[in-house]
Amino acid sequence: MKAVVDFLSWIKTVFIFSFAGLALLTMLTFAGLVLNGCGPKGNEPNVELIQGMLEQPALKAQDFSPHDREKSSMLVPPEGSWPKNVKPYLYDASQAVEAGQNLKNPYTAGSDMIQLGKRHFDNFCLVCHGASGKGDGPVAPKFVGIKPPSLLTEKVTNYPDGRIFHIITLGQGLMGTYIHQLPKEKDRWAVVLYVRELQKKSRGN
Repeated sequence: MKAVVDFLSWIKTVFIFSFAGLALLTMLTFAGLVLNGCGPKGNEPNVELIQGMLEQPALKAQDFSPHDREKSSMLVPPEGSWPKNVKPYLYDASQAVEAGQNLKNPYTAGSDMIQLGKRHFDNFCLVCHGASGKGDGPVAPKFVGIKPPSLLTEKVTNYPDGRIFHIITLGQGLMGTYIHQLPKEKDRWAVVLYVRELQKKSRGN
Protein backbone atom coordinates (compact mmCIF):
# COMPACT_ATOMS: atom_id res chain seq x y z
CA MET A 1 0.00 0.00 0.00
CA LYS A 2 2.85 2.40 0.87
CA ALA A 3 4.42 1.74 -2.55
CA VAL A 4 1.18 2.76 -4.28
CA VAL A 5 0.97 5.95 -2.22
CA ASP A 6 4.61 6.79 -3.00
CA PHE A 7 4.00 6.17 -6.71
CA LEU A 8 0.93 8.40 -6.76
CA SER A 9 2.86 11.09 -4.89
CA TRP A 10 5.63 10.86 -7.46
CA ILE A 11 3.10 11.11 -10.30
CA LYS A 12 1.59 14.16 -8.64
CA THR A 13 4.99 15.83 -8.26
CA VAL A 14 5.91 15.11 -11.88
CA PHE A 15 2.55 16.51 -13.04
CA ILE A 16 2.96 19.69 -10.98
CA PHE A 17 6.48 20.33 -12.25
CA SER A 18 5.44 19.51 -15.81
CA PHE A 19 2.49 21.92 -15.60
CA ALA A 20 4.68 24.64 -14.10
CA GLY A 21 7.27 24.08 -16.80
CA LEU A 22 4.63 24.23 -19.53
CA ALA A 23 3.16 27.44 -18.05
CA LEU A 24 6.62 29.01 -17.89
CA LEU A 25 7.37 27.96 -21.45
CA THR A 26 4.05 29.41 -22.61
CA MET A 27 4.75 32.72 -20.88
CA LEU A 28 8.25 32.93 -22.33
CA THR A 29 6.92 32.13 -25.80
CA PHE A 30 4.24 34.84 -25.52
CA ALA A 31 6.80 37.36 -24.23
CA GLY A 32 9.09 36.51 -27.11
CA LEU A 33 6.30 37.06 -29.63
CA VAL A 34 5.42 40.41 -28.07
CA LEU A 35 9.01 41.62 -28.06
CA ASN A 36 9.50 40.37 -31.58
CA GLY A 37 6.54 42.42 -32.71
CA CYS A 38 7.75 45.65 -31.11
CA GLY A 39 9.97 46.65 -34.00
CA PRO A 40 9.41 46.57 -37.75
CA LYS A 41 11.32 44.14 -39.94
CA GLY A 42 12.10 45.44 -43.37
CA ASN A 43 8.84 46.60 -44.91
CA GLU A 44 6.68 44.80 -42.35
CA PRO A 45 4.69 47.04 -40.00
CA ASN A 46 4.74 46.80 -36.22
CA VAL A 47 2.48 44.30 -34.51
CA GLU A 48 -0.14 46.39 -32.71
CA LEU A 49 -1.84 44.50 -29.89
CA ILE A 50 -4.19 47.41 -29.15
CA GLN A 51 -5.59 48.85 -32.36
CA GLY A 52 -7.33 51.91 -30.91
CA MET A 53 -4.47 54.35 -31.56
CA LEU A 54 -3.52 52.74 -34.87
CA GLU A 55 -6.96 52.94 -36.41
CA GLN A 56 -8.20 56.22 -34.95
CA PRO A 57 -10.12 58.40 -37.43
CA ALA A 58 -8.07 61.15 -39.04
CA LEU A 59 -9.62 64.47 -40.06
CA LYS A 60 -8.50 66.44 -43.08
CA ALA A 61 -8.29 70.16 -42.44
CA GLN A 62 -10.19 71.09 -45.61
CA ASP A 63 -12.85 68.37 -45.25
CA PHE A 64 -16.28 68.70 -43.64
CA SER A 65 -16.98 67.71 -40.06
CA PRO A 66 -18.13 64.08 -39.72
CA HIS A 67 -20.80 65.31 -37.31
CA ASP A 68 -22.06 68.23 -39.39
CA ARG A 69 -21.46 68.44 -43.14
CA GLU A 70 -22.13 72.19 -43.02
CA LYS A 71 -19.05 72.79 -40.85
CA SER A 72 -15.33 72.34 -41.37
CA SER A 73 -13.47 69.50 -39.69
CA MET A 74 -10.74 71.97 -38.71
CA LEU A 75 -11.59 72.76 -35.10
CA VAL A 76 -10.99 76.16 -33.53
CA PRO A 77 -9.97 76.63 -29.89
CA PRO A 78 -12.83 77.13 -27.44
CA GLU A 79 -13.73 80.75 -26.79
CA GLY A 80 -11.59 82.24 -24.03
CA SER A 81 -8.87 79.59 -24.25
CA TRP A 82 -5.17 80.40 -24.65
CA PRO A 83 -2.20 78.30 -25.79
CA LYS A 84 -0.07 76.76 -23.07
CA ASN A 85 2.74 78.99 -21.73
CA VAL A 86 1.18 82.08 -23.36
CA LYS A 87 0.18 84.92 -21.06
CA PRO A 88 -3.03 86.47 -22.39
CA TYR A 89 -3.27 90.20 -23.05
CA LEU A 90 -6.57 91.22 -21.48
CA TYR A 91 -7.27 94.43 -23.41
CA ASP A 92 -8.53 94.97 -26.92
CA ALA A 93 -7.72 97.83 -29.28
CA SER A 94 -10.58 99.97 -27.96
CA GLN A 95 -9.37 99.82 -24.35
CA ALA A 96 -6.29 102.03 -24.57
CA VAL A 97 -7.50 104.26 -21.72
CA GLU A 98 -8.22 101.31 -19.44
CA ALA A 99 -4.85 99.76 -20.26
CA GLY A 100 -3.13 103.05 -19.45
CA GLN A 101 -4.85 103.22 -16.09
CA ASN A 102 -4.31 99.61 -15.06
CA LEU A 103 -0.97 98.53 -16.52
CA LYS A 104 2.09 99.54 -14.55
CA ASN A 105 5.68 99.19 -15.71
CA PRO A 106 7.26 96.53 -13.46
CA TYR A 107 10.77 97.59 -14.53
CA THR A 108 12.90 100.58 -13.61
CA ALA A 109 14.97 102.71 -15.94
CA GLY A 110 18.32 101.10 -15.25
CA SER A 111 21.10 101.20 -17.83
CA ASP A 112 20.46 97.61 -18.92
CA MET A 113 16.77 98.24 -19.57
CA ILE A 114 17.48 101.51 -21.38
CA GLN A 115 20.01 99.78 -23.64
CA LEU A 116 17.55 96.97 -24.29
CA GLY A 117 14.83 99.48 -25.12
CA LYS A 118 17.15 101.46 -27.41
CA ARG A 119 18.10 98.30 -29.32
CA HIS A 120 14.47 97.39 -29.93
CA PHE A 121 13.51 101.00 -30.70
CA ASP A 122 16.28 101.28 -33.28
CA ASN A 123 15.23 97.97 -34.85
CA PHE A 124 11.48 98.50 -35.02
CA CYS A 125 10.48 102.09 -34.20
CA LEU A 126 13.17 104.34 -35.63
CA VAL A 127 12.18 103.67 -39.23
CA CYS A 128 8.96 105.67 -38.71
CA HIS A 129 9.44 107.72 -35.54
CA GLY A 130 13.07 108.69 -36.13
CA ALA A 131 16.14 108.27 -33.95
CA SER A 132 15.03 111.01 -31.55
CA GLY A 133 11.31 110.17 -31.68
CA LYS A 134 10.26 113.28 -33.67
CA GLY A 135 8.34 111.29 -36.30
CA ASP A 136 10.99 111.96 -38.93
CA GLY A 137 12.15 108.41 -39.67
CA PRO A 138 13.54 107.46 -43.08
CA VAL A 139 10.17 106.21 -44.35
CA ALA A 140 8.18 109.19 -43.00
CA PRO A 141 8.40 111.18 -46.28
CA LYS A 142 6.72 108.31 -48.11
CA PHE A 143 3.59 108.58 -45.97
CA VAL A 144 0.68 110.28 -47.73
CA GLY A 145 -1.70 112.22 -45.53
CA ILE A 146 -1.10 111.05 -41.97
CA LYS A 147 2.58 111.14 -41.00
CA PRO A 148 4.18 109.13 -38.20
CA PRO A 149 3.47 111.01 -34.96
CA SER A 150 6.15 112.55 -32.81
CA LEU A 151 6.67 110.77 -29.50
CA LEU A 152 7.82 114.03 -27.92
CA THR A 153 4.52 115.89 -27.94
CA GLU A 154 2.79 116.86 -24.72
CA LYS A 155 -0.02 114.46 -25.60
CA VAL A 156 2.23 111.40 -25.79
CA THR A 157 4.37 112.57 -22.88
CA ASN A 158 1.23 112.64 -20.73
CA TYR A 159 0.26 109.13 -21.74
CA PRO A 160 0.71 106.67 -18.85
CA ASP A 161 3.32 103.98 -19.42
CA GLY A 162 0.55 101.41 -19.75
CA ARG A 163 -0.99 103.23 -22.71
CA ILE A 164 2.27 103.33 -24.64
CA PHE A 165 2.75 99.64 -23.83
CA HIS A 166 -0.78 99.00 -25.11
CA ILE A 167 -0.06 100.80 -28.39
CA ILE A 168 3.14 98.78 -28.91
CA THR A 169 1.24 95.58 -28.13
CA LEU A 170 -1.86 96.08 -30.30
CA GLY A 171 -0.97 98.97 -32.57
CA GLN A 172 -2.89 102.17 -33.21
CA GLY A 173 -4.04 103.87 -36.39
CA LEU A 174 -1.69 102.99 -39.26
CA MET A 175 0.74 101.34 -36.85
CA GLY A 176 0.25 97.61 -36.54
CA THR A 177 0.91 95.38 -33.57
CA TYR A 178 4.51 94.65 -32.57
CA ILE A 179 3.63 91.77 -30.29
CA HIS A 180 5.10 89.34 -32.82
CA GLN A 181 8.40 91.21 -33.09
CA LEU A 182 8.49 91.76 -29.33
CA PRO A 183 6.63 88.80 -27.80
CA LYS A 184 8.24 89.27 -24.38
CA GLU A 185 6.57 91.86 -22.18
CA LYS A 186 9.96 92.88 -20.80
CA ASP A 187 11.10 93.98 -24.26
CA ARG A 188 7.99 96.12 -24.78
CA TRP A 189 8.34 97.72 -21.36
CA ALA A 190 11.99 98.44 -22.18
CA VAL A 191 10.87 100.35 -25.29
CA VAL A 192 8.48 102.36 -23.10
CA LEU A 193 11.37 103.27 -20.80
CA TYR A 194 13.51 104.32 -23.76
CA VAL A 195 10.71 106.51 -25.13
CA ARG A 196 10.61 108.22 -21.73
CA GLU A 197 14.34 108.82 -22.01
CA LEU A 198 13.86 110.46 -25.43
CA GLN A 199 11.15 112.68 -23.96
CA LYS A 200 13.45 113.73 -21.11
CA LYS A 201 16.21 114.62 -23.55
CA SER A 202 13.82 116.71 -25.63
CA ARG A 203 12.97 118.76 -22.53
CA GLY A 204 16.63 119.17 -21.66
CA ASN A 205 16.39 116.97 -18.55
